[in-house]
Parts: sequence; C-alpha cells; structure tokens
Amino acid sequence: MKSKENAIKDVQLLRERYIRKLDEAQNKTQMIRELVDDLYALDLTVYSKDYSLDSALYSALAESYIDNKISLHPGQLSILNEIEENDALIVSAPTSFGKTFCIFEYIVRHNPKIVVLVVPTLALIDEYLKKIVKKYNDKFSEYKIHTTLDEQKDYDFNKKNIFILTHDRVVKESLYTIFKRIDFLVIDEVYKLQMDITDDRVLVLNMAYYHLSEIAKKYVLLAPFIGSIEDIDDLNKKPKFFKSTYSPVVNDVKVISIFDDKDRYKECKKLLDSFDKSDKTLIYFPTVSGIYKYVNDILKDEPILKKLDSNAENFIKWAKEEIHDDWCLVKALERGYLIHNGQIPIGTRLFQLDFYEESELYNILLCTSTLLEGVNTTAKNIVITRPSRISEKYDEKYNFTAFDFFNLVGSTGRLNQHLIGTAFYLKGENDPNFIKNDAVKSIRFEITDTSKDVDIQKGNIDAHKDVQDFLNKLDITLEEYLSEIGSHLRFDTVLMIFNQYLQYRKELFNELNFFLMNPMNGRLHLVQILYKITSKEYNGLYANIISNLLNKTRPKIKKIINNTKKYFPRIDINYIIATTIKMKMSYIENDFYTRVTLVRFFMEKEKTSKQLLIEMLNNKVIGAIEQLYFTSSKHKKMLIDLGIYERDVDKIIKIIGDDFDDTVELKLRLARNQHRFNKLSFISKYIIGKLV
Repeated sequence: MKSKENAIKDVQLLRERYIRKLDEAQNKTQMIRELVDDLYALDLTVYSKDYSLDSALYSALAESYIDNKISLHPGQLSILNEIEENDALIVSAPTSFGKTFCIFEYIVRHNPKIVVLVVPTLALIDEYLKKIVKKYNDKFSEYKIHTTLDEQKDYDFNKKNIFILTHDRVVKESLYTIFKRIDFLVIDEVYKLQMDITDDRVLVLNMAYYHLSEIAKKYVLLAPFIGSIEDIDDLNKKPKFFKSTYSPVVNDVKVISIFDDKDRYKECKKLLDSFDKSDKTLIYFPTVSGIYKYVNDILKDEPILKKLDSNAENFIKWAKEEIHDDWCLVKALERGYLIHNGQIPIGTRLFQLDFYEESELYNILLCTSTLLEGVNTTAKNIVITRPSRISEKYDEKYNFTAFDFFNLVGSTGRLNQHLIGTAFYLKGENDPNFIKNDAVKSIRFEITDTSKDVDIQKGNIDAHKDVQDFLNKLDITLEEYLSEIGSHLRFDTVLMIFNQYLQYRKELFNELNFFLMNPMNGRLHLVQILYKITSKEYNGLYANIISNLLNKTRPKIKKIINNTKKYFPRIDINYIIATTIKMKMSYIENDFYTRVTLVRFFMEKEKTSKQLLIEMLNNKVIGAIEQLYFTSSKHKKMLIDLGIYERDVDKIIKIIGDDFDDTVELKLRLARNQHRFNKLSFISKYIIGKLV
C-alpha cells in the first residue's frame, strides 16, 4: 500500500506530464479543451479555467478578492483555510506555488489591523511594495505602510498599519516595545532560521521570530522545500506544519559536463548562444567576483550595441560619471546584459530588474543568490555556473546542498509564460550530483537548538562560564549586555572584538588624543586601528576605502575609486570598484558601524573617564556614518529603501519635507512634486517615475 507521501508525489508527476503536453501543443487552447476534465481533476485549475462547467464554477467560487482576473488554485485555498484556523502555521511550498499572494489575499479578506511582514532582504521589501502600493493600491488604501521603525514615533495602533521590515530592523529591545499589538505576523524565507554559528544574521532572524511571535495573535512562516521542522513543539504556540508539492510549472535539470574547470565560462557562453534570443535567462554565480570575472573575461569581447533604449543610455552615462567608466555593470549593459547582486545600489538593482522584466532587448541577467531570495522573476532558463560558493581569495568552500541547488532550479518557469523552466548545470568532475529528494530537508531553528547565543538572549547563562567571566570583566549585568549589545553580534564575535580592543587600546587612545590636539587631521590612521580591532584579519585596502567613504562631503564613488587606485596601483581596478561599492552599500552601515559602536561601549565601561576621547570617536567615525547613512533619519531612510540615490536624498527632503507618515504618503509627495526634481541624478528620477 502506497504511503500518502508517495501518492502526493505521483499526483505531482501526473501534473507534470499534463503540463508537458500543454507546452508541446501547437494549439494550447485546443489541447486544454481536450484535457480539461483531467486538468481540473489534478487541481490544475490555473489552466482549466472556464473550459468546462465544473472548472468554470470552481473558478467563480475561487475568485481572488485582490484581483478578479485571478482564481486561486486549490492549494492556495487550503493555505487560506489553514491560516484562518490556526494561530501559528509553517507553510512549505515550491517557489511557483504563490505563497506570497496567499498572504496578501488573507489580509484583504480578513483585514487584520496590525500586520508585520518580516523579510530577509531589501529586494523583498521592494517586491512587497510593488504588490501593495502600486499594483493593488485600491485594496490596501486603508493601511499606512511602513518600511522602517522609528523609536521616537507614536504609531496609531487603532488604525490599520502594515510594517514591511528586514529582520535586522526589528531586533532591538526598544523596537519590540513599539508594537502594542500584532494581529498578523509573516516571516518569509524561514529556512534561514536554521542555526549557522558563522552567521550573525541567523541569530538576528531567530530573535526577531522569538520576540515578535510572542506578541502576534496569529503568525505564518513561509519556506520552500522543507520536509519538517524538528522540535516544533518547542516553538511558540506550537505551529502547525503545512506542506505542499503543488506547482503549476515544470522545472527540468540538464547537466552539462565540464572536463576542465577553466572551460566553465566558455561553455556558459556557448549555451547562451544556443538559446532563443527572446528567452528570459538567469546566469547564476556563487560570488559577485564570479560575475565580474565573467564580464571581464568573456563579455568584454562582444560588440557594444549600436542602438540602446534611451533609459539604458542615460543610466550608462550616469553610471560612468558617478561610479566609474570601468564598472562591470556598465560593460555588461553596453553589450545587452544585466547584473543583479546585493552589493550594488538599491536603485540600480531595481533598474536592472525592471529592464529584465520589461525590455525585449535585455533578456539575460547575471546574478547571485540575492536575486533569488523571494523575488519573483520571469525566467525560462537558469545557467548554474558553479554549485558551491568559493572565495577566490582564500579558496574556501561553503556548504551548497541539494536544497540550495533546487531552490535555484525553482526560479525558472512562469505561469502563462514558461510552462517548463530549465536549469543547465555546468558540472565539473569534482562537483556533486544533486538529487531532488535530498532537497526536501528537515531543519531545526536555532531558537530550539543548542545555542550559546540564544541562551544569552533568553537570559540562561549558568552553563556558560566564558559569558559570566566576560560580564564580570566589563562589570556589567546580563540585562546591560542585552540592552547595549543585543543580538546583532554573536558572543564569540563580541569576545574577539573585546580582546583585540585590549590589544590595540593604547594605540586607539593615542590616536584619539592626537585628534584633540589636531582636530583637522585626517581619519585614515584612526580607521585603520578600528579595522584592526573589529575584524579577524587586517586589510589595508578596505581600511583606506572606508576612510574615504566617511568623507562628509559625499564625494562621487568614482572619485574615491580613482584616489584609491593611486595608493594601490597594483590592485586591479575592477576589484577596487567592486570593493568600494560593497563597502558603501552594506559593510560600513551594518558591520563596521555595529562593531565600532561596540568599541565605544567598551570605552564607556572603563573605570577611568575618557569622555573627550569618546566624543572624538563619535565625531570622526560614528557620527560620520550616522550622517552619511541617515541612521537617525527614518524619513531619509525610507527614500533610500525606495531606491533613491543617496546623494539626492537631501535635495528631495528640501522639496517634500520630512514629516510624511508612511510610504504611501511619501509616494504621493513624490508624485505631486515630480516636476520640481530637475537637479536629481538619472537613477533617482527613474525610480520616482516608476513609483508614480
């Protein structure tokens, strides 16, 4: 007797067989008419639609409240019922299932007053904003929509609010207290809750889940390919686990054997040349440096396009003036390719995605996994150039599992566009084979795992003598540790920084004292000392770039790159460009700022008062970061989140003011004042034009 799980697999295999028939048919409408009863019986209602009486009746009853042109498939209706019946739910379903649409459908049907949507990346915030603010604005018009939290703001929880936040923006004791209530909490991509002691952000996400689920009346966790959650009874409210294998598209894998590892990119180029030029294709690279190497080694030999879209021309002109003429993204655009990764400016990322979705010329997008974390893209093909993430500098291999592999595979195929999506795996002799059954894994969240860091956050340190010794050495309580240090850094990272602070303390104090006597002196040496304290390994190039990026006059990235090249003439210009952008777009604001404020905390806990030195550190480094990255201005931060280029933010604020209440009001102000934004950069004008 077959198990229920095997029966489900058999049904999905049948679905795939019918989808292939539709894909092969010359006249797809006629084929649907011939197969309509079978399609309906297999829950493929997205195809059977109104081609039979039963299917037409179903489609009418399953009509979406958000969009009357859409009828939910049976799996989506099941999820809606599960959300309604359970206070806590974990949903595992394929990428093409439509999980996110179910969330918005639930909100429209049941109107929860306070909604919190927690996502891992800013790209997903943009994805949600497009669905709410733009596409279905009329359905969410009663909600105020927030993408940041402001400790100084008094939110009206008697009115409807939707908070769309990355998890690192809610993990802080003072921020949890902002939420007087949460009626509906959703955390996306929750497979990232699985413990990884090398990743501070995993701890952050776990603590966001831990604290917010305590407040929420109802919560849902979303993930792909999860077979089960271990120790589920230990999770808050004991969530029910709902799993579906339903997919309205088919994902195929074709393995391309690579004899010599040096042939990878050449074989990738051959594949691209064999595709239909109109097919939407993703090229996956495990590292950003892999993308740039492909551009410089392969694409640079392709001819520059003679005729470009006016937006593409204007973007390239802006990018050459603001970023650099040698920027790989410019080289790619000039030759008809797009690039997306987490280390390029937000507005540039959005520009790339728009062109990929809308342009008939730009059909190939070179990307890292950042693009694939929940962002819905149209792709008939994906080429996986290498399975494991490899650091070219240190030659370190990171774990890349069947789960990761088939998550990439699942990015292909799109309902009503590409019934069959194909992943082409460039497999070297030492690369692993991936089996789909291995992709469905059981995971344990760090919140229920054996974790020193979670114990600290919960106040359980009796079994951790090293933690107790550290608290005693600093003469602080656990409560003070949680308040001032929190969960943004793991304890071992905190301890490392503390030990290096002691090692370089004298050098740091001498430099700060020097500033007291010479306040106009440059900050490079100070940044170098701070980098030694806060990093596992010193990098002179990184320290130099950070120092230049802390210039309060906001110089163009191009100027910083050219200045850096003068001091490091032997380093490849492409590496300097990539490093500068990475430092500016993520590292300084997040990692460096967090770690330097920790150094300040260590200084504050010294018995001998060093207030003047602390003030100098604030002025030269911490304050500079806060000013340049709008740390203390939530309104300016909201503009950054929309994709506005940072050098334009102050210009816009002067025109629209800084007293808008939420993202919807911000959008309205941008629309009303669009004619006044003549002096903005191209990318900011483009973003505003797409919003209004």
